[in-house]
Amino acid sequence: MISTDDAGDALQAALNYPFEGPGLALTGPAGSGKTFALLERLGAISLSMPSAGVLLCAPSGAGAARLRGLLEARGRAGKIHVCTLSEMAIEILHARDEAPGATILALVDDVTAAALFEDACTSLFALEWPELAVAQIDPEVTGLRSPQRFAAAAYRLIRKLRAGLVSPEAFRTAGLRGATEFYGRPPNFSSSDLILATAQKYRDSLRVSQSELDRQRTREVDLVLILARLYEMYVATLAERSVVTAGDAVYEAASLVRSRPALREHVKGRFAYAGVDDAQDLTPAGLGLLCAIFGNELRGVTFAGDVSQATCGFAAGARGAEVFKSAACTIAFAERGRRAPAIERAALLGLDPLLPQAQSAAATEASAVSLYRAENARDEARFIAGEVTRLIASGTEPCAIAIVTRHLHCAGGYIDALLARDVPVDVGGNIDLHEFPAVLDALAALWAAVDPFRHDYLLRNLEAPWLRLSDASIATLCGEASDPQPLLFELPEDEDDEARAGRWDRRRDLRLGRNLTRGDVDNDLGTEARERVVAFREARERWASLARTLRASALARTILDETVLATLSDGARGRFEANLVARLLARIDEFEAREPLATLHDFLHAVDRADRLESGPPPLLRSNRHAVAVIDVEAAKGEEFDAVFIPDLHAGAWPRYYVPDAFLYMPSIGMIAKENVGDAASARTAKFTYALYRYRLREKYNAEERRAFYTAATRARKRLFLSAAGRATRGVSAPEILSEIERTTLT
Repeated sequence: MISTDDAGDALQAALNYPFEGPGLALTGPAGSGKTFALLERLGAISLSMPSAGVLLCAPSGAGAARLRGLLEARGRAGKIHVCTLSEMAIEILHARDEAPGATILALVDDVTAAALFEDACTSLFALEWPELAVAQIDPEVTGLRSPQRFAAAAYRLIRKLRAGLVSPEAFRTAGLRGATEFYGRPPNFSSSDLILATAQKYRDSLRVSQSELDRQRTREVDLVLILARLYEMYVATLAERSVVTAGDAVYEAASLVRSRPALREHVKGRFAYAGVDDAQDLTPAGLGLLCAIFGNELRGVTFAGDVSQATCGFAAGARGAEVFKSAACTIAFAERGRRAPAIERAALLGLDPLLPQAQSAAATEASAVSLYRAENARDEARFIAGEVTRLIASGTEPCAIAIVTRHLHCAGGYIDALLARDVPVDVGGNIDLHEFPAVLDALAALWAAVDPFRHDYLLRNLEAPWLRLSDASIATLCGEASDPQPLLFELPEDEDDEARAGRWDRRRDLRLGRNLTRGDVDNDLGTEARERVVAFREARERWASLARTLRASALARTILDETVLATLSDGARGRFEANLVARLLARIDEFEAREPLATLHDFLHAVDRADRLESGPPPLLRSNRHAVAVIDVEAAKGEEFDAVFIPDLHAGAWPRYYVPDAFLYMPSIGMIAKENVGDAASARTAKFTYALYRYRLREKYNAEERRAFYTAATRARKRLFLSAAGRATRGVSAPEILSEIERTTLT
């Protein structure tokens, strides 16, 4: 390792390292200059060898976009190819597709893949597998009594297996071997350390007899066989439909390049050198793809990253430490003093209160860090919005301010508080676009156009600004007309009608949509309400006629122009909501590009299914660089702001309590099912309780959450605001980061 306190010496060492030498790692804390050195090194390669292709990768789309911006600022755009590793993998697969007779793979999103996996599970849930019929596999396994929950947990496991370059056969082998070894020589479940480390309510899982262990082993073996079979079916389904997701593309490309030397030479001919920023977030599949292209020595590859910012291990299976160990040489960059010392100390205290650097860091400029304990969430949002307003009034540009959250699901209160003060806001990170009210309003308008009997969305239209009906008018629309039009025919009888007689009228399932489309209760409405309903009905009929000639994207724009976009308020809130609707329209465009014959109803149905499957949404990229950024930790990486707010710094929010998935997998001990099934005396399996203690999973999870805090805090240059709402816990299951910093004097 080459370590120096001088940034110039470290940069020179990075430039002097042989371009074709084995893997080089540039490590250092945030702001130390490692990304700058990476770009300078790749730039030097492109200048000295113009004919050699140079590749620059980032694990995330936000990271790749940031690198493109840095290259454009240096005038090197076009000389270095910038992309994510997933995009690189897709390019490799397309290069294979160009061969005569090759099957062309189509890119699909994770929502589509999750739906395909759910379809593959149908035969299992129907107990149609031959193995079940002949009793080779017992269906009494963890989670199978709740099919949807089982499918979701199994799909998450398979995604992580793909990220870990674990094939179905390797998973089956490791799972069966792990079960044999663990239950063949079980650990001492009576160990005092194990018992003390286990919560009182789960200690019964450690009181197991040999017969109970045999029963759990049998259930585990059956679970391994079922999951391995589902994994194979998922892979076969993707191959049969000739589709691939971005994550699957990395796995497939790594396997393909290793098995086809000619393809490897083709890729090497195009890209002789590569650099990877934020390398701590690389998955084993990503590292495996680089090794497949550049060899196990990774000649010509330069990594840049910081293990203290490795935050994707539990969610995505990233293995940052392994990436840096694979490099032959490491150049360590030292802190360059770009932040106020008090901010640096607060970041280190959150990372690990026992770090010597945290205790000995300089304490000058203590005013750079502000701590606030709010009474409740509303008070915390008020505090943040007030401080942001004061910063802007004192001359700080909105784009130099950020609110960084661990998860964006809790950011709605801060966004509303800022918009109420007419502060421009933009959001970026991993959040479902459909969580925003403006997007739900847009979906409601679209649903009303294609299916007025989706009453959940239709009711939202009635309350929306383009109709603004009162509660009394809505109640009238939901009721029977005072002079109802007789039906031409009766609705078919249901065999349960007699049982429900006098309690439920099946026509109520159609009444609201029927009243809106036919006008049965128009005469019972007030004059103004009737005019609005009639105008909306006429608009619906016009949209329906346009659907015969317009494509889904054009129809959606027409509908939203006349509803949501036409009624947006002025100021920051209107611009923010217009930006969200524009993102929804962009997704419709993407859906239409994948499915050229799809209708607007097909898109809305896909949205519904995505919400039901709870599949990870594609991350939102910031589009307004002149607004206050409300972002999560992953979107904040590589960014810097004059002032950063980190809210929700209390146990249960940041960090969240560790809730293990239903299925865990470790190559050393195989499958670990959390829940016990059958004639069990305890809710958890003995193996899970032991693994939680032996591998310190909760402690590792909390350590990753601390690294997330460090990542967020080191985005600040001049001011750092830390806050939490409510009373602090004792910090037993999860640390109270704000309380830890409060207990340490920053002055």
